[in-house]
Amino acid sequence: MRLGIASLLILSAVALVTADDIYLNPPLDTFKPHPITSPVGAAKPIVGRMTNAKRLAMNLPPLKPKVLKRGTPAASAPRSGHSQLPPCPPVWNEFGEYGIVQENQAGALKVTFTASPDGPSDTLDFVADNGPSTSYPYLGGVVGFASTSDNLGPGSYNYAYVAGTEHIPSRTPQATDQNDPNNSFSATTGIAASAEGAIWKYDPTTQDITAQWINTDGSASATYLVYANDFNQAFILTGDVEVFQGAFGVPYPPITFTCIPPLTPERQRE
Repeated sequence: MRLGIASLLILSAVALVTADDIYLNPPLDTFKPHPITSPVGAAKPIVGRMTNAKRLAMNLPPLKPKVLKRGTPAASAPRSGHSQLPPCPPVWNEFGEYGIVQENQAGALKVTFTASPDGPSDTLDFVADNGPSTSYPYLGGVVGFASTSDNLGPGSYNYAYVAGTEHIPSRTPQATDQNDPNNSFSATTGIAASAEGAIWKYDPTTQDITAQWINTDGSASATYLVYANDFNQAFILTGDVEVFQGAFGVPYPPITFTCIPPLTPERQRE
């Protein structure tokens, strides 16, 4: 699948920080980006979901019959009157996060996942077929630089980036080893940040893709996708959009990823 974005309102933002100097991303003068390279002969990750045994142990319902899906996740806001934004290329921003966009679908990020064709699926692993590095081939959530804890929820501005991760089967945030990071943000910035995998949900009827963050105590508050459409160029997860916007002083628009079929040679000629 490929990643694009659609939103009701895309606003430019000029404020770098809030009055309290809360930074969405670490200041660029505080770290030296580390280039991430793919290991030689790296194997493509297995696309799948949490097994029934693991789901039952976590008091989750068993899996429905599943099929392999390939396409383009395109983000959209509420369905009335939204405008389509360009898709996401297979690159990270300077912090190791997804959120840069490009002009058209050709060459965009392609994502593969396994889901039921008969109804909504959750706890999905998303694998970037053509991602920036095979070291972090999964799309997961990474706790934000300014977050006060690894938990998202109402009344908190805490947030997570959509970034590259290793395979993280657990549905709670996993701490990273600074010498062996489990995510692209920590590998790029050198800043240890917990990461979570299997966060995605998919509805085959609407083609909508949403996220579900699980907190450290196992609770699952509503999770919202937001686009930091200023200089940050980052897809964000948060548990309270208004509090998050207020904390950073920027009206970042909420978004929803939508599955778009892959671009075939016939469609490329259209």
